[in-house]
Amino acid sequence: MSRSTVLLIIGIPWATAVAVLLMVTKIHAFSGRLHWGLLGSACICFSIGCLARTSVGLHDMAQRAKRESAAAMDQPAS
Repeated sequence: MSRSTVLLIIGIPWATAVAVLLMVTKIHAFSGRLHWGLLGSACICFSIGCLARTSVGLHDMAQRAKRESAAAMDQPAS
């Protein structure tokens, strides 16, 4: 998976959360009512973005540890 694809996967939920929050603010300004369902949707999108970012971070850490372990095994003992 390319770096730009990963950034897209991480960024889409956060962008959606921002868009939904802006919609909630706009609807609230016009009608004077707050739509809690939309606010919940924004929170869900935000949490998906956080989960995606955490998953990518953990994957990167695991890959780095594998590379360091492989490099340590390849070096001759002195």
